[in-house]
Amino acid sequence: MFILQGERDYQVTMQDFGIWKNALTAHDSIQLKSCAALNHLFISGAGKSTPGEYQTPGNVSAAVIKMWPPGFSNSSNGKEQPP
Repeated sequence: MFILQGERDYQVTMQDFGIWKNALTAHDSIQLKSCAALNHLFISGAGKSTPGEYQTPGNVSAAVIKMWPPGFSNSSNGKEQPP
């Protein structure tokens, strides 16, 4: 399991992430990472994130793609799923 947290996320805060991290620390198969510039949608920005930020179109940060663990897929059985 891979859990990624945007540090600018105000819906799921870094305090929440810390709770998950503490609860799952003994599980070697779980990776938890955070990224400073990302909001809840994994879009880069600066300063405090606000609801209005979600009205501006954006793309998932390339940092998310780069830190995505090799071998992880978009389905539980490892096969590509149709859109």
